[in-house]
Amino acid sequence: MPIIISLSHQKGGVGKTTLTLNLYDYYVRNGLKCAIVDADVQGSIREAVAVLGDQDDWSNMDIIDMPEGGKWERLEDYTEYNIILIDTPPYLSQQLPSIFAVSDFVLIPCKSSPLDALAINQTVDLVKDSMEENPNLQSGIVMNMVYHSTDFNEKVENIVAEHGLPIFKTKIANRVAYSKSLFISRSVLGEKDKKAREEIANLGTELLNILND
Repeated sequence: MPIIISLSHQKGGVGKTTLTLNLYDYYVRNGLKCAIVDADVQGSIREAVAVLGDQDDWSNMDIIDMPEGGKWERLEDYTEYNIILIDTPPYLSQQLPSIFAVSDFVLIPCKSSPLDALAINQTVDLVKDSMEENPNLQSGIVMNMVYHSTDFNEKVENIVAEHGLPIFKTKIANRVAYSKSLFISRSVLGEKDKKAREEIANLGTELLNILND
């Protein structure tokens, strides 16, 4: 049975899709069979593949269609994969409870902004409700698009900590490399920015370590 990891945040623009693509590539490069489910009706990932599919290895990306009738439990039948990443919509979709019900982990990216830190409350509440129904479900918040100002980041993180979910040690900086990589490959792992590569590697490793504990 595959490990199912959902990336979720009720607010758009927090970097869910970018993190999904980068985590996918990290796991594939490390020998894991991985797939993505684009659960956003806007189809950001499918659109990117359609536009950039003839460049580098975008065309080889494994994308699974959303299960018909909202039967997300069908993802458990994709036993050929080690990991399935679900990129959820940038709003509180009615599908989220069903998605979380089959997930092993819900990763909540939070942009380093007070408004984004305050905006995750409904997502966190929904995750906590799902964790009560599924005791095996785990969740955590990753600080994303972090600025260099340590004092500012600390203040935002203190707001996030009040929600009571674990915060990842790994932090993803606000780097041009993440946007740039989408045009020339599917992740920063193929780019020159060493710090960006290290951030994704650290996040992917930390996430698997939590799941394997």
